[in-house]
Amino acid sequence: MIAIRLAESIGKGVFLSGSVVYFTLRVGLDATQVGLGLSAAGLSAFISSVVFGVIADRVGPRRLLIMLFAALTVGFGLYAVVGTAIQFFALVVAVGFLEYGTGPANGALVGNLVPAEERVKLKAMMRSVFNIGFSIGIGVAAVAALSQRLLVLIPLTTAALMACAALLVTRLPDVPSRPVPVGFKRFAAVRDPRFLAVIGISSVLASHVTVILVTMPLWALNHTSLPHFLIPLLLIFNTAFVILFQVRASRGADTVEGAGRLARRSGYWLAGGCAVIAVTALGDNDMLASVAIVAAVLILSTAEVMQAASGWGLAFGLAPEHAQGEYLGAFDLHVITQNVVGPALLSGLVITFGFWGWLGIAAAALVASALIIPAAHRSRVTLAPEPATATG
Repeated sequence: MIAIRLAESIGKGVFLSGSVVYFTLRVGLDATQVGLGLSAAGLSAFISSVVFGVIADRVGPRRLLIMLFAALTVGFGLYAVVGTAIQFFALVVAVGFLEYGTGPANGALVGNLVPAEERVKLKAMMRSVFNIGFSIGIGVAAVAALSQRLLVLIPLTTAALMACAALLVTRLPDVPSRPVPVGFKRFAAVRDPRFLAVIGISSVLASHVTVILVTMPLWALNHTSLPHFLIPLLLIFNTAFVILFQVRASRGADTVEGAGRLARRSGYWLAGGCAVIAVTALGDNDMLASVAIVAAVLILSTAEVMQAASGWGLAFGLAPEHAQGEYLGAFDLHVITQNVVGPALLSGLVITFGFWGWLGIAAAALVASALIIPAAHRSRVTLAPEPATATG
């Protein structure tokens, strides 16, 4: 499973880091068209993650994952022959829709094949491997971007790696789907307000994604005197931090109680990181800005590994064994929401309000920290299995 994750992550690293260059220089699209297409693909995740989670429970996650990786092989390969904006829009949405389906299918596969006490640890290992593979993919994309003729290697390399992932999935054992209790209704995950509350609170705790990748760099570039070359280096540091400490941070998150406590602590670290960045709004001191931003990245990276591990623990712990794909796919919405809504919301907040904007994000993190444990407890009570009753 780690080999599958490595192949997938290298492919995503190649494509995501090189796609803008490929579509602008080789296909001839402008920046607006590329941005709209990628945004539309991201929006499709709100439907894809839940739908493919339900399908994984119906047909089996192993079979679904093979089909998805095979379809992605074709989809990424077709990018090599895209020549118009219409073709690009149709293909990027279709590929994005399929790509976001691999998450719940992969999670359900872990749930089927791995004992409950080892699932979070394996997910942590897979995330560390993902960061390694993604970094390798960026290097491959950089080589392909050296020449106009080599650009076609960006989609073709990704397609080859998706095919490799599909072949690796076939090497895994096929576990029969668990029987569905009498009276269970599909799409129950997105109709349960208590489970949705856990997802919503987790969306706030996952703000570290947007802060590290978007909001903090924008703030540092436009409102501090931090040398610009340091910003990419800080992101590299964040990646290395996740690789080194994600597995360690996952300890104790294999139960709902432990995951809830870890989620609460992640909110404290998130609030602390935002408060440290807020200090840079109080003055224009080069040394203060540099020290504050570097310290904030360290603090936010700690929040990231904690929140990621807690998210897996909550997702697996709150998902019924017979509907893991559905519930894991629904829980993925907390990261999808942050990826889609977060950049505009949080960046607009700090750019408009500065110091108070950063404190606003910190306050939201503290509120979420206070709410996550009781919300997880209520959701767990709601999802507790009840004896099946015979139907006439």
